[in-house]
Amino acid sequence: MGVKTMRYVTAISRRDATGLVANVYDQVSEDFFINGSITSHSKVPELMAGMWTLGRESILVNDKVSRTLKEAMGAILSRINDCPYCGDMFVSLVHGGGEHDVASLILSGDEDQIGDPLVRAQLQWAVAAATGERDKLAQSPFTEAQMPEALSTLMMSCYVNRFSHVVMDGSPVVPLFGLHRIKDVMLRMFGTELKTTTERNIKPGLALDLLPAAPIPEDLAWAASNPRIQNGVARWAAAIERETPHAVPAAVRNLMQTSLDQWQGDRMPISRSWVDGETAGLTGRDRALARLVLVIGKASYQVDDGMVQEVLEHGCDEETLIRLLAWASF
Repeated sequence: MGVKTMRYVTAISRRDATGLVANVYDQVSEDFFINGSITSHSKVPELMAGMWTLGRESILVNDKVSRTLKEAMGAILSRINDCPYCGDMFVSLVHGGGEHDVASLILSGDEDQIGDPLVRAQLQWAVAAATGERDKLAQSPFTEAQMPEALSTLMMSCYVNRFSHVVMDGSPVVPLFGLHRIKDVMLRMFGTELKTTTERNIKPGLALDLLPAAPIPEDLAWAASNPRIQNGVARWAAAIERETPHAVPAAVRNLMQTSLDQWQGDRMPISRSWVDGETAGLTGRDRALARLVLVIGKASYQVDDGMVQEVLEHGCDEETLIRLLAWASF
């Protein structure tokens, strides 16, 4: 179903996979299920391995924070970041974890009605973190020991939302006649199919062997108190650094870094005029790339086909596009 909604890139099939791609597919099949958010990275194996590594170790492993709560965080963030494909997948997984009321309330946008006050507070915190509402972040509902998992879930979910918003053309689950109630039933049924994946005993740390060890970047030091999360995020960051520099020109990288350094995470204006102002000093291919990466990074819900097509018209092949999207999303 994921392949049916994939656009701009094509996935290597499991039958044709070799080397690192085959190793990732084997692990995904064992611990989770193969889906478009993962396979859309397959033409650049290290990037697929990196995002799978942190996704598995941060979200799928039941550690200090329950897997179902982390998937509920992913479901809400997917709505905020406008990734219907990710949102329906995460809601189905919450159903698969047995939290049917939570899943239904998230789907309808009524998560403030969740009965468990701690779960409600944790999900509200995730929303505040993703939307730059700094005044709501002072009192975290997560303990110090839970924070690496909570932050890596936030990071991983928002990355997948940004990347998949571009390469996945909506959700394959379309509500019949626009009826929300019917879609909820469909996702609950899909969750029943996924229930076996939520019941698997995911052994911590196994994905770390997919990529070489790497030092933790200074700005990711929040992961240090959980060695598994630290090693996962460090390997992913190193894969991004190895794979993406030649796909993103220096002028674009510098503009993006300066823009993010000055940004506090606030929601961007509805109009995209802000990005035209920020990229006014660039021309041609660099400007097209810069417009796309800035919008992915700061307002991924504003990306449209025209922005992607403009990049493709400048000779961007599949592998380069994957590297560009991964860098911007990361």
